[in-house]
Amino acid sequence: MLKTKDNGFTLIEILVVIVIVSILTVMGVQMISSGSVERNLQQHGKILQATLNYACDQATLQNIPYGVKFTKSGYNFSQFINQQWLDVISDEATFFKEYSDGSQFDLEIDAQSVVLGEEFAEIPAIVCDSSGELTDFKLIIADATGKHRYQLKRVDFWKIQGQWLDEKQKS
Repeated sequence: MLKTKDNGFTLIEILVVIVIVSILTVMGVQMISSGSVERNLQQHGKILQATLNYACDQATLQNIPYGVKFTKSGYNFSQFINQQWLDVISDEATFFKEYSDGSQFDLEIDAQSVVLGEEFAEIPAIVCDSSGELTDFKLIIADATGKHRYQLKRVDFWKIQGQWLDEKQKS
């Protein structure tokens, strides 16, 4: 008797592959969506850190102090020109940001908590003078629940460090 060789897959094999691919897809989507809050906070922190570094460089190059004003959910960069703080006018979206995703700021200047309101203050909370020296600060960016927190702080006269805070660490 001759044996014939069947080409192709059986229905069971196809169904098993579909189930495995479906399970992996669901797991992948859950992993991606669970990290989106953390990624957003880290991105907010890294953009603000880079903009602060850039502003300090510009303060040194232009011999004009730069500062940052904060609200509970936003920031605005200013320059000290003609004895007054004027908002930085630029095409760069990074000099002004108001977060609508629920992110909130908690700010300490010289180890003293700063109360942030709904409106920007007249005088910046963080200042980078023309020598490049930066105000001693600690800024926490938190999601709406406060569960995820990313911290920026001055670690040297000219250096800013960004890091995650776990739930055990206090601000």
